[in-house]
Amino acid sequence: CAARDGLMQLLRKRAEEKGSARVAQTVVGSSEVNPLKFLPTVEDVIVTIIAERSPGFLSGEAAISDAVKDLAQHHVRAWRGVQAALRRMIDRFDPATIEEELKSNSAIGNLLAGGRNAKLWELYQKRHRDIAQSAESSFLGEIGADFRDAYEEE
Repeated sequence: CAARDGLMQLLRKRAEEKGSARVAQTVVGSSEVNPLKFLPTVEDVIVTIIAERSPGFLSGEAAISDAVKDLAQHHVRAWRGVQAALRRMIDRFDPATIEEELKSNSAIGNLLAGGRNAKLWELYQKRHRDIAQSAESSFLGEIGADFRDAYEEE
């Protein structure tokens, strides 16, 4: 069935995305397991679902319902994570934050470096460079933790 195959693909993609973002993965516990999430092939899922209540697995209808619920929750959490990460990024470039950093540097150093505006511009450039470099090395760079925290929030 195309719907079942599609659900399995979406669940695998969800697991892949959660892995990239270093978000906590679903762990197989002692309770009933969703065959759509954890069995490796479509054939295994079909056999398990058809086999009238295979021990340790959800029924076909319950598995589909659980998968749809998980995918909807993933969608909401991902958007919440993106929103939090974007907010953090905007905060990092807040002029008041940059000016506060400038105040923590010495006044003489600010004057010798070409004045206040030049020093503010240098801080802005450094911040941009640091964020761009961190984004190259990991998922969402230094704001990835903000994404994860918002995603995992109940």
